[in-house]
Amino acid sequence: MKTITSNVREMDTLAILHLFEFDMFDFNGVFTETLRITDCDVFVNVGGVEYTPLAITFDSLHEDASMSTSSVSLSIDNISGGLTTHAFNSEWRGNRCSIQRVLYKPPSEQIEQSDGSVETYDYGYALPTTDYPLLDLDAGIDKDIYILFEGIIDTFSATETAIQANVNSLFIHWKRAYPKRTLNQNEFTSVVAAINADIYWGRPDDV
Repeated sequence: MKTITSNVREMDTLAILHLFEFDMFDFNGVFTETLRITDCDVFVNVGGVEYTPLAITFDSLHEDASMSTSSVSLSIDNISGGLTTHAFNSEWRGNRCSIQRVLYKPPSEQIEQSDGSVETYDYGYALPTTDYPLLDLDAGIDKDIYILFEGIIDTFSATETAIQANVNSLFIHWKRAYPKRTLNQNEFTSVVAAINADIYWGRPDDV
């Protein structure tokens, strides 16, 4: 359930960002790392884990209680070339992908002006403690985080400048048909033979 607490509802001060995770495997099926990306314009730290800002977008999500498979298409800008190694040296298809939505109340920030006065920005973000812009969601910021979508990467394509992927919901496994039985009663010489035969997914053991 996507529960929104009172953390981010006071005075309607609300900001939204998304956190993306992709499990990376090499072409031998060995897990290498979890790639973490955010659509925020600065680095994001949450739970001691840092997400890298990249221009990543996804289309609208339409989920219901039917057995139909939901999916979402992702597009990642790779103009800087930062994902080239991951794009061409890793297997994306069949791997886990998750999208988390973060609702948070931007902390105010006070900046001292040249004349000594202090200007307060109600919706700034905390001054970074690193040498690069960082939004630290663990630094006392009121927030709600929930999984917006989680699934398995189905199709994947990459160029030097962009990455495209289609992610199917985990419920896609509910739609897979069981293997059809290839044997029927006419293929056994007797009832005893049918009872004693070793059948594996509708076929004899020796097939």
